[in-house]
Amino acid sequence: MELVFDTYAWIEYFNGTEKGKLVEEYLKNDKIITPSIVLLELSYKAEKESWNFKKYFDFIKHKSEIVGINEKFIFTFGKAYNKIKKDVKKIGITDIIIIHTARIYNANILTGDKHFSKIDGVVML
Repeated sequence: MELVFDTYAWIEYFNGTEKGKLVEEYLKNDKIITPSIVLLELSYKAEKESWNFKKYFDFIKHKSEIVGINEKFIFTFGKAYNKIKKDVKKIGITDIIIIHTARIYNANILTGDKHFSKIDGVVML
């Protein structure tokens, strides 16, 4: 199974929580995709909490495929954004980017973020 890791999943893993132990099992058995926007979120969290972001970044690069925004993403995003916003009113653009990434890669999303609870293809921690 292909899984897009949300920022939530990586934070739980790096913090070594009980949910992080679940994340570790997915790291062993699945193909992991990390959207570049997740790395941006992790970067500001690392700065805020004095993490060694370079260490975490290197680990993520080793364990997952990092994907960004390309033309296909751009030209299909508006429709996806409007549909998701209609279904989940208080969801932000970052979460919609993660959802759209998962759909483009035909993958599920690993997260514990409640904004994703009404989205198909989400594995909740």
